[in-house]
Amino acid sequence: MSNTDNSSVPMDDESEVGNENATTKSTKVGDKRKSEYWNHFWDFRDPVTKKIVQVKCKYCEKMLTGNTNNGTSSLKKHLGACSKYPPNVDKKQKLISVYKSPESDATIVSNWKFDETACRLGLARMVIVDEQPFSIVEREGFRYFCSVAVPQFHIPSRFTVARDVKNIFVCESGKLKKLIGCLKSRVSLTTDCWTSIQNFNYLCLTAHFIDDNWKLHKRILNFQLMDSHKGKEIGKVVEACILKWEIEDRLFSLTVDNASSNDVAVGYLKTHFHDKLVLEGSFFHMRCACHVLNLIVKDGLSSVKSSIARIRAAIRYVRSSPSRAKLFAHSSMLVKVSCKGSVCLDVATRWNSTFLMLETALKFEKAFNRFAEDDPDFSRELKDGVPTQEDWVNAKVLSLCLKLFYESTKKMSGSLYVTTNLYFHEVLEVLSCLIEWENSTNMDIRIMGRQMREKFDKYYGDLGKTNIMMLVAVVLDPRYKLRFLKYSFKKLYPNDFAKVDVICDNLYDNVQKLFNHYDAIIASSSSKNNRNINVANVDNGSENLSSSNSEQMKKFYDDFDEEESDFIVEKSELDYYLEEARERRVEGEMFDILGWWKEKSDKYKVLSTLAKDILAIPISTVSSESAFSTSGRILDQFRSSLGPNMVEALVCTQDWLRASNVCIDIERFLEDVQKYEEELDGSDTGITQVNEFVGNN
Repeated sequence: MSNTDNSSVPMDDESEVGNENATTKSTKVGDKRKSEYWNHFWDFRDPVTKKIVQVKCKYCEKMLTGNTNNGTSSLKKHLGACSKYPPNVDKKQKLISVYKSPESDATIVSNWKFDETACRLGLARMVIVDEQPFSIVEREGFRYFCSVAVPQFHIPSRFTVARDVKNIFVCESGKLKKLIGCLKSRVSLTTDCWTSIQNFNYLCLTAHFIDDNWKLHKRILNFQLMDSHKGKEIGKVVEACILKWEIEDRLFSLTVDNASSNDVAVGYLKTHFHDKLVLEGSFFHMRCACHVLNLIVKDGLSSVKSSIARIRAAIRYVRSSPSRAKLFAHSSMLVKVSCKGSVCLDVATRWNSTFLMLETALKFEKAFNRFAEDDPDFSRELKDGVPTQEDWVNAKVLSLCLKLFYESTKKMSGSLYVTTNLYFHEVLEVLSCLIEWENSTNMDIRIMGRQMREKFDKYYGDLGKTNIMMLVAVVLDPRYKLRFLKYSFKKLYPNDFAKVDVICDNLYDNVQKLFNHYDAIIASSSSKNNRNINVANVDNGSENLSSSNSEQMKKFYDDFDEEESDFIVEKSELDYYLEEARERRVEGEMFDILGWWKEKSDKYKVLSTLAKDILAIPISTVSSESAFSTSGRILDQFRSSLGPNMVEALVCTQDWLRASNVCIDIERFLEDVQKYEEELDGSDTGITQVNEFVGNN
């Protein structure tokens, strides 16, 4: 039976629940209806014929056409499907689920009901996020746990889990594509290459963008298999990924390491997308700042390698046998070393591990001196001798030097916060320290400072080699603006203010070009009068005067307005922003630059749009290289048979499900950087080889 319009049918009588013109089976004397199904419905009769024309379910109140001549099959069918009919309601005691929300720490209490599909998706998600092998479903321990925790769950095969993973990948990629497609801002990219344990070449492409709520996002777009490490091949693979995600009209920058093949790849992309890039891609190429710092440190360490070598040899001797380690621990106890740990040995080619080795060894300086007295073989077996007092002095200074680079690398490798506006300040701090080391009274430190300065000048000595966007980011930081840069350059070039003026003028011209470019884009959708603040738009009462009935006086004021218009200067958002007072800088306090621009976005519509794109630029390739850590664990020696498509699904989906709310492991990243540099020394391609990862079985 079908629903009909209740309002067109006249009713009579009253039901037992107050519905007018409704009646029930029991209210009519002599009613010959015998079926019990009529007791579950209210009758609605025609006031003239007194025949039933409609019935209404007493539980869900759904209206049905009713007629005693047509039987009760429709009534029976409705009761069988009625969700509010008491026999259809599950009267079993509900299970209560108490858990913490994954988005917050809030505790959620809800009814729980077993859902086979939800359990399968949860299992696939666990495999993705926790980097578990598909064969986990075949392991005795896992199957026993499921039999205890959820006996109703039918454990799927590993092939079914793999299909579920692929389905999640397709679903999540669709969500991400929709998110990116709705963006009003541009997207900055990072990319790097990796060779798997299978000897396959992979390229990781990562997107960075700021959404309409001014939240910074990092998402791995592709973990793509490629044929070779040649620059043109890299460019073609990146181009295909860009077209696949349909972001060719939204590109802003591409951050890569210093391999020559990447220069070729960037050139290829600029050629094919130049008409879609901002200012035809003049600022598209961004070099990884962390790789540059790594090159600077490597050049400097060679000057103090003798002191490092003696300390390294002493640590190796102590760690070479249990008896020596025990004697060293006893010596540490006698001299009351407060450190509860022990000395660690570095990897000679990795400066970050050398820094950690020296930092720890300095805490045991007195212990080494006492150990030399307790163990007569200590000084005899070390062919270069035990560490001298000068070695420990050099180690202290070197540790402080390396700590500067270590902390700078940590700051610039962040992916959960804006790093673009930090770039200039970190480079400035490094330069300040290099100048100080060049003038040190310690010969070794002075030589180290000079060597580092030479490498520094190679990359940062000429501003023409630096992406101007890094300086524009400082201009768009309301705590500093253009005035800070001019002040800084005067300190850097105290005897050449003419050069400072040229640098600042060139910077302002580039900022103006960017502003005009964005202003022209926004002009297509908004009126210029709504964007610019005109100093002439001040109510001075002249409108009332000009409305005088006297034509002569009207002409008088009109002539004045026309003559005065020649002296009116129209100021743009950029002018007012630069002239406005800077925000107060508080030492040690994190400044929410995205929050500031979000608050000022209505006032500075053009500049806020520009800031949203520039502040999303990553200044290192950490976000892409960190994916190699994940892929190295996924493709370990026990899972090396995974196909490229499944590897991409696992790596990308893990990143999407975690929503990038996982901090980068800086130690692992620095190891990857060092491996890259070692490969760069051995070949021109400079491709990172990462074959030492060991994952879970």
